[in-house]
Amino acid sequence: MKIKSISVLKHPCAEVWTTIRDRLPEVIPFIEDMESVTVQSREEAADGTVRLVNIWKAKPKLPAIVTSYIKPEMLAWTDRAEYRVKTLECSWRTEPHFFTERIKCSGVTRYEPAMGGRGTRVTFEGDLELSLNNLPGVPAIFEGTLARGVETFVTALIPKNFRNLIEAVGHLLDGQKPPSRAKASAG
Repeated sequence: MKIKSISVLKHPCAEVWTTIRDRLPEVIPFIEDMESVTVQSREEAADGTVRLVNIWKAKPKLPAIVTSYIKPEMLAWTDRAEYRVKTLECSWRTEPHFFTERIKCSGVTRYEPAMGGRGTRVTFEGDLELSLNNLPGVPAIFEGTLARGVETFVTALIPKNFRNLIEAVGHLLDGQKPPSRAKASAG
């Protein structure tokens, strides 16, 4: 299935491009349900192409009933990205740390000048493949319903998360401080 999101930021293309490529760990504190991004490797080619491998860890608020089934290691993934400066495109492939053989996601993110060169249009497009048949503990009769539910959820979640990332980049570039992540005390 196809996934797509388009966002516009009031910052120049080169600034947005380099922030997403080089400063992701600084962006993460602006995203409420993300724990961290760790650069595992970085290679720079002579033509300016940068190949990155980042490890992402999410920390979403989940209902209590779900937390008994979803463990923290299930909410992490490896992001393999190639940033091509000549075209201002990033080809990417994500590999979840859970159900790796059942989830495939890859695509391209394009960065284009907008707002007379004062802004950036970021287009995120990809393909998502889910293989949810023969899941342990799920009766065959429910597999189709489960697959459709998961597909609907994921195809909405990924573009939403990308928009949150772009919004967070805007906050960082605007010089804002990350929101406090301290839990509110009861009472």
